Amino acid sequence: MNKTASRILLAITLAAALCSCHRRPLEDMQEKVKIRVAVNVKAVANVTTNIYNEKIPVPSLNTDMMRVMVYDTNTKNLLTQAFISSKSYDEDGNQVLSGDLSISFGTYDFLVYNFDTPTTLVTSENNENSILAYTQEISSAMRARLFGNTKADTDEYGNILNEPDHLVVAREHDLVVSPHDTVVVIKTTATTIIDTYYLQIHVEGMQFASSATAVISGLSPSNRFGLNLRTDDPTASEAFDLYKSTDDNLPGENKDVLCAVFNTFGKIPDVTSNLYVTFNVIDTAGNLVTYTTSLDTVFKTEDAIERHWLLINDTFVIPDPGVKPNPGNGGFQPQVDDWEEEEGNMIL
Repeated sequence: MNKTASRILLAITLAAALCSCHRRPLEDMQEKVKIRVAVNVKAVANVTTNIYNEKIPVPSLNTDMMRVMVYDTNTKNLLTQAFISSKSYDEDGNQVLSGDLSISFGTYDFLVYNFDTPTTLVTSENNENSILAYTQEISSAMRARLFGNTKADTDEYGNILNEPDHLVVAREHDLVVSPHDTVVVIKTTATTIIDTYYLQIHVEGMQFASSATAVISGLSPSNRFGLNLRTDDPTASEAFDLYKSTDDNLPGENKDVLCAVFNTFGKIPDVTSNLYVTFNVIDTAGNLVTYTTSLDTVFKTEDAIERHWLLINDTFVIPDPGVKPNPGNGGFQPQVDDWEEEEGNMIL
C-alpha cells in the first residue's frame, strides 16, 4: 500500500471515530449533592447577646470545618460521611460552610457538627442514636490550680470535667433526595447545643488573691446530640478559671468581683440538692482559701432563667495572709487571779 492510500485509510478511520463519539458529563449528576450549612449563633446568651460584663473574654463561636454524617433512617447506622470547609456568609451575616456529598437518591437522616473543638470530644458516631459529645476529666495542672499544694479531699466534687467548647449541630430527619440530573443543594442550619453562663461573686480582699478557680456540681456531663438528649447519670462537676474584675452595679465603694463566662452541657432540670459552687483562691502566700454556696435559689432567678446570669449576693472575704488569727477568739486561755486567803484543816 502506497503512502497516499495509507493516508486515505487513516482519514476514513478518524472520521468514523469522530462520528461515533458523544459527550458525557465527567460526574454522574444522580450522585452529585451539595450541602450548605448556615451557622446561626446570634442568640447565644453571654456570647453574642445578654453580655453582663464586657471586661472579660467570651467563648469563640467561629468554625472552619464541619463533619456531615449520613445515616440510614431505619437502622440509624452510618452510611457515609464528608468534611466540608468552604466558608462564606449569607445575607444575615451567618457563617455558611458548604461542600459536596457523593450519595445516590433516597431518604436519609443528616447530622452535621463542627469538627474543630479541642475540648469537646465525639464518640460512638457509627449510630445516630448513640453519638455522644463529652469532655475529659481535668488535668493535674488544673487540679493544682483548684486546690494548690493542699491535701484537700476532692472526693466531694465527684467527676470534675473540663468545660466544653461550643458544638453547633444541624439535624435533618427523613430528608428525601429525589432522582436528579442537576446538582441537588441541601440547606440546613446549625445551632449550639451548649449553654453559656456568667458567674459572679462579690469579693473583699481581692489584693490578696493570686489566682482563682471555681467548681460547679450538679451539671450534665455529655449530650447524645443525634437525639438532642443531655445525659444526667451520673451528674458531673465542672471546673474553670475565674477573672478579677469589677461590677459598677454593686452598691458601696468596693466593686471587686471574681467572675467567669463558662460553657456547660447544661443544668439538669430536676437537680437541686447537688447544685453548689466552690470558689477556690490561692492567696499571695500560697494558701488555699475556699468559699462554697448553694446555687439552687440562684438558678431560679429571672436573671438565670432568661439571661443565664448567676449573680451571687454573698461576699467572699479573702483574709490578709500576713495577719495571724487573733487567739482571743476562742480556745483555753489560762489566767492568774488575785490570791484569796482560806483557812481550814488538812488531814495527813
